Amino acid sequence: MKYIETLHQNQHMQGFTSDGKHMYWSFTDTVVKTTLKGTVRRCVPVSGGHLGDIDYFEGKLYASFMGDALPGHPWNDWTSFKICVFDADTLELEKMINLDICDYYKSLKGTDADTRGFQGVDGVAFGKIPGTEEWRMFVACALDTGEKYENNILLRFTLDGVYETEYPIKTGNTVFGIQNLDYDATTGEFWFSTYGGGEPFMPKETLYKTDVNITKAEEKFCFSSAYGFECLGGGKYYCALQWGTNGNRCGGAFMCEKSFFETKKTEAEVTDYIKQLLENEQ
Repeated sequence: MKYIETLHQNQHMQGFTSDGKHMYWSFTDTVVKTTLKGTVRRCVPVSGGHLGDIDYFEGKLYASFMGDALPGHPWNDWTSFKICVFDADTLELEKMINLDICDYYKSLKGTDADTRGFQGVDGVAFGKIPGTEEWRMFVACALDTGEKYENNILLRFTLDGVYETEYPIKTGNTVFGIQNLDYDATTGEFWFSTYGGGEPFMPKETLYKTDVNITKAEEKFCFSSAYGFECLGGGKYYCALQWGTNGNRCGGAFMCEKSFFETKKTEAEVTDYIKQLLENEQ
């Protein structure tokens, strides 16, 4: 389907992923499974923290997760950094993988060694180590605001969550860092989306494609898809839109090619494009 939506969730949409038969959506406190026509098959609550982006890999769903702050602490003083692993069929939570390297990064905050501006985790995607056929789990750091934090950072883990290395991508500081991360298996490149920022040191672009060696942002786009982004292969992608307020959040995924987001789009232009998709499917 070229357009899919899911409705009436409590908090805002964090990401989506597909196995080609179903769509899986993460909201801040729920995971939802729908058909490719948007019919809900399952919806499960997740408590105790903040879900982020989600990715499908070999029958499992992997979602980033940050534990709630302690009473009296700022909302973003997260107490833990994990990956939730769900069975894609039942949405049963099978295990939580601790991201110990993130606890270490958090311990550096406020010291001279705090060079990353680490705040938490968000984007997650499975991809191959550059130049190999070996699959790994990649997790994107969430960032503090600050001109010196000019790199968005991808952390590489084994499939069991053992930290291996990191990839800094110079973009300039972005609001909360990478929101969504995905891997294009047909090209070997990663894509990531961010929020837009108003500070002079923040980039105007909010969608990026890396080179195959994950050393730089090879392409940059002034196009917003911060609530979800999915590489479908063959030059096609799902981009996101969201509407509603907390208590009744709704989100959608629409298919497009790169030519669509090579120019900045208004909300009205995106809406018109989706109407055309729906008309063509009838």
